[in-house]
Amino acid sequence: MKKILKVAIIFITILGIFNLAQYRTHAVEAENTNKNETQQVDTKQTEENEKKVKEVEKKQTENKISLNKTKKTIYVGEKYTLKIKGTNKKAKWWKSSNKKVATVNSKGKVTAKKKGTAEITAKVAGKKYKCTIKVKNLPTDNKSTKGVIYLTFDDGPSSTITPKVLDILKKEKVKATFFVLNYSKANEKYIKRIVKEGHTIGIHGYSHEYSKIYKSKKAFLNNVYSLQEKIKKSTGVTTKFMRFPGGSSNTVSRHYYKGIMSILTKEMVSRGFRYFDWNVSSGDAGGARTSSDVYRNVTKNLSKKRGNMVLCHDFAGNTKTLNALSKIIKYAKKNGYTFKAIDKNTPMYAHGVNN
Repeated sequence: MKKILKVAIIFITILGIFNLAQYRTHAVEAENTNKNETQQVDTKQTEENEKKVKEVEKKQTENKISLNKTKKTIYVGEKYTLKIKGTNKKAKWWKSSNKKVATVNSKGKVTAKKKGTAEITAKVAGKKYKCTIKVKNLPTDNKSTKGVIYLTFDDGPSSTITPKVLDILKKEKVKATFFVLNYSKANEKYIKRIVKEGHTIGIHGYSHEYSKIYKSKKAFLNNVYSLQEKIKKSTGVTTKFMRFPGGSSNTVSRHYYKGIMSILTKEMVSRGFRYFDWNVSSGDAGGARTSSDVYRNVTKNLSKKRGNMVLCHDFAGNTKTLNALSKIIKYAKKNGYTFKAIDKNTPMYAHGVNN
């Protein structure tokens, strides 16, 4: 009996140990299952959160993307480059709604063809961005310019003539335009005064030396942009008004590059510049020997049937124009002429190109 009881106790003990082991195994399995399920939930939640973050970031990026202009007015022949802001991504494509008015290339450069309106569209990061381009014809001589005198002064500034010219203009309450050359630090004050007193400042060139500036398109562009940047630093004005040294009709440029003026006149307009020749010359850099000659050359060639773009100079020592200026202004006022400085609405008085 004792043996049977002993065997029974051993059996029960073994069975208990076995059941405990099974319980522990199930408990571990259950714990592992819970862990796996928790991990799966956490992973899924993380993935969903990351997806939401990416969607928010995408929307934020899309909200930052834009074109540098949504509306832009340019003139026939002018080119303008639209730029994408807020992303490093390039446009998948650019399109124009009216290629007869304006075309656009793969880099966003718009070329104005004829008067009208065109919508330029760029596709960036799956979205479309638009700019309305209005193309206008270049201003021409019209009723508003008849009897107007545009006094222009080339080759300054000079310390002996420019400030005295400005004094006369101030006294007579007349605005004029100055096409300047490179200037010294000492003469910078005259550049600032020109702008401060409401006159227009334009570019004649960093240099006036024909052999240097007309030897290539690159040389001429450097001559213009170097002075444009200097004027901007002095005055804050980025001028796009200019006058070719020798005028657009000069033939001296043939000695350095045949056909250069045909290239440059189109190039400068395409870059948004406006160049101005003249239809009245004072002769102060040529045949005029006295102030009386200057006065006569100007007053005899004025006309009320058109605008009058008058060529004068304010280089050092040019007392001929200085001494004639007040008389010219008084004559013009007495005879019903008005004076204006060149602005964006001024017709581009251009000679015929001879090279």
